[in-house]
Amino acid sequence: MKKALIFDPYLDTLGGGERYTLSVAQVLVKAGYKVDLAWSDPKTLDLASTRFGLNLQVIKPNPTAYQFLSTQANLVKKALFTRQYDLIFFLSDGSIPLLFAKKTLLHLQTPFPKSANISFIDKLKLVKINKIIYNSAFTQSYWQKYLPKNKGVVIYPPIDTDSFKPSKIKENIILSVGRFDSPSHPKRQDVLISAFVNLPKNIQSKYKLILVGGLVGNKSLLKNLKAKAQKLNVEFIVNPNFKTLQSLYAKAKIFWHAAGFEIDEQKNPDKVEHFGMTTVEAMSAGCVPTVCNKGGQKEIVTSGTGFLWNTIPELVNHTLQLIKSPSLIKRTANKAIKRSKDFGLKTFETSLKQII
Repeated sequence: MKKALIFDPYLDTLGGGERYTLSVAQVLVKAGYKVDLAWSDPKTLDLASTRFGLNLQVIKPNPTAYQFLSTQANLVKKALFTRQYDLIFFLSDGSIPLLFAKKTLLHLQTPFPKSANISFIDKLKLVKINKIIYNSAFTQSYWQKYLPKNKGVVIYPPIDTDSFKPSKIKENIILSVGRFDSPSHPKRQDVLISAFVNLPKNIQSKYKLILVGGLVGNKSLLKNLKAKAQKLNVEFIVNPNFKTLQSLYAKAKIFWHAAGFEIDEQKNPDKVEHFGMTTVEAMSAGCVPTVCNKGGQKEIVTSGTGFLWNTIPELVNHTLQLIKSPSLIKRTANKAIKRSKDFGLKTFETSLKQII
């Protein structure tokens, strides 16, 4: 049996990138690989399984591998350890690893500005990299200025679109899903609360804004958001399980997302949404996306499948346009569902298998 090793230094944050990484592990298992996860705490996998609805029982954490890949280990020992693997999938923090598997796939999902200067040593390391996988054309457009173009390929994140279905009767819910403590690119729930305040009073009374997100560390941002939303028809749901997310997507009519607002994506590409997995999930459940016109979101929301906005008044106007026209919501939701299938699990699996 072939052996594969997966490394994600951010695994315990349980964000979209971690779902991507663990989905890679699932595809490798399905392809006949024995998969080790370079990680030390088995509880993280239990939490990930609950959060993402993934079956991870056959994937085992390997603390030794985590030590080798997360620290400056002795080069000879590292070489001897990593060469036992047929394939290593390495999610980068902006650095280029030196690994000795038969095949190494380097995954870049964030444009790291401070890591853009590729040294001579990095160029030597890149010889051992077989493919560089990007999570969006946006991320690729940044990195390909510094990395070999012939090794780069975009594989969009896997969205289990079949797991999200619209309910027969949609409720007056505006939904947003995004971490409350995202360190790299804030989801700007404060902007969404401001937009909700700018909706007419009669709309505020009829519609509820539900802000959903993961929270691992700093709770001060959530506390400030709740203070800002006080006395408004706004609900917060923290660290929901997968079934709760399914239910919320199914019931909501409109999906909001504000990551990247007021950010110059040329100067700070790391601070916008690099793809937008929750946007696709929402679309697959018939929620009409009304999202910030930055980063990877522009690759998801195409003509007729939702709305892109640059300012709070634009967000408000698009939302009112939808609320005032049930036929527009229905028409756009149907197109959004169809568009979401372009990012389904089958597409992801096929693209990954072509590489491995």
